[in-house]
Amino acid sequence: MRPSFAYFRSVLYAPAVAGVMLIAGCASLPPPTAELDTAQQALARAEAADADQYAADDLAAARSALQAAQAAQARGRNDDARDGALAAAAAADLARVRSSAARARADWRQMQDELARLRRQLQMPAAQAGDADDPLDIPVPAGTPEQRLQALDADIRLNPFAQYERLQARQAVTALATVSRKALPAALARADQRVAIAELAARVEAARRALDRMERERSELLVEASRRDAERARAEAERLRIQAQLQAEEAERLRAQAQQAEAALDGAQAEQQAKAEAARAQEAALARKEAELVAGARLPPVQRDARGEVFILAGDAFASGQARLTPAAAASLKALGLYLAALPGGPVQVVGYTDSQGDPAANRRLSERRAQQVRAALVAAGLERARVTAQGRGEEDPVADNRTAAGRAKNRRVEVVVTPKS
Repeated sequence: MRPSFAYFRSVLYAPAVAGVMLIAGCASLPPPTAELDTAQQALARAEAADADQYAADDLAAARSALQAAQAAQARGRNDDARDGALAAAAAADLARVRSSAARARADWRQMQDELARLRRQLQMPAAQAGDADDPLDIPVPAGTPEQRLQALDADIRLNPFAQYERLQARQAVTALATVSRKALPAALARADQRVAIAELAARVEAARRALDRMERERSELLVEASRRDAERARAEAERLRIQAQLQAEEAERLRAQAQQAEAALDGAQAEQQAKAEAARAQEAALARKEAELVAGARLPPVQRDARGEVFILAGDAFASGQARLTPAAAASLKALGLYLAALPGGPVQVVGYTDSQGDPAANRRLSERRAQQVRAALVAAGLERARVTAQGRGEEDPVADNRTAAGRAKNRRVEVVVTPKS
């Protein structure tokens, strides 16, 4: 959610206008160019906030007031133009905060439903009543604009929010003491509107702050659900392994009795082995998902060859000519380290390569440093140090033509080779 002062620059003229209004009523004010600009900017912000969908009446009122103000200025009626511009800005700001409130309420309900579903799935207690309260439902007190503004300032739930909208409301309330009796009804209406904007904006900001906390809770619940799924998959794999072992023993006994029974049991054993492999594959998929959730990044691209699984980091994983990992590559390696540490497996070999440009010895040294950097990132993520080695081969073993830019880009790579456990 935007900070309360994100649009402060667009209304720098407001204090100046308030100061001018303190001058004697007979003084002549300049054309309201600043007020019209402020109203146009407020209208643009409301339109960008989807006020056409969520606060159509307020947006229509703002447009109508701005058109009237522009027409009054064209006829030289500066006082009417200024009043119309102020009214248009207030109506546009009200449309914007009402639209923001509607979207925040929809997000709140969706997040509440998602958290409730995750808690049921994890068999966790439901949220307590106070934790599930929408800040947008905080009651608005009755009273004059000044009394409501004082109540907003005193509410510890809302006091940190909507500081800029609160400042505008305070200026509008203060201006009531300086306007003429004829202008008082319009000024009072604007003050009431500005206080309503501050009240709603504070509730919207409080709701967005609460939504941020709920999003963090949702991420934690998703990680916990993934962890439990992985645990169930591991338990199922172990159960199937034991079951397959028992069936194999039974098959040995029956093979001694009859060749026909042996063939039948061989089929059953093969079926159980397939199930066990499927369970291991599910365990690997869940471990991958959990690693990517925890690291906040996807694993590097992978392919299989005679060596086993080969994860490939392209040359853009490092700064040009350096061995320092980019942030995206570091996050991807963290996910890979978590994934490999969660599963049993054979040795892991990190091999760095370069293209053929430059000095071969320098290329080999650079590929060695990059391979060592990748190994350190995997170990930091939890992979056992003794399980992983690193080496640099420079421009050896190209996978593409070094005479083209595309081919050289493919040759600049680091391969993480995971050998199947024997």
